[in-house]
Amino acid sequence: MHNLNNDERQFIYKWFSSLLSCELTDKQIAHYQHGDFDSLFTFLNELGFHHQIERIKVALAPQPYLQLELAADFAHCFLLEGSLSAIPYLSAYLEGKALDSALKEIDQWMLHYNLVVNRSHNEPSDHISILISILMKLIETRSYEEQQYFIQTVLLNWLPLFAEKTTKLKLKTMFYPTITELLVEFLKKDFQLDK
Repeated sequence: MHNLNNDERQFIYKWFSSLLSCELTDKQIAHYQHGDFDSLFTFLNELGFHHQIERIKVALAPQPYLQLELAADFAHCFLLEGSLSAIPYLSAYLEGKALDSALKEIDQWMLHYNLVVNRSHNEPSDHISILISILMKLIETRSYEEQQYFIQTVLLNWLPLFAEKTTKLKLKTMFYPTITELLVEFLKKDFQLDK
């Protein structure tokens, strides 16, 4: 997917990070419903993600109590104890050498880019939004090969398990399972690993 420039790639990853780090507000939902994200959705459709985009649109269609249902889904997906939810932390899915290698890579890049954990959200450094922040920095400053090494060492060795777990939860909408699936598929396509 080398036809995407780095600004486009960073924008899409920032979008994923924002959706996976905190629940949508009424105002944000209104932006989706008023078409403010239609150009992004069209762009992702053109990249071949039409099934996921259609499911996102259905999940965000106007309906009573949508914000409350999405907030409940966010909590159920990402905030409950690990056996009850699909917690968005690398350390919940990896162990042994794979975990050690990934955490070493994360620590190295956080130090290199002077990234700090957001204390107001109290997130450990292996939270998905922090990992995406590192990827965005790598896109800005490092070679494609270094980015690819990071996603293979730190992201794609657990994100498919995470995405699969979201599909097994009893949720009100398919919004978060679709977002996690789309993230995995976008990463694979972005780094030409979808063959």
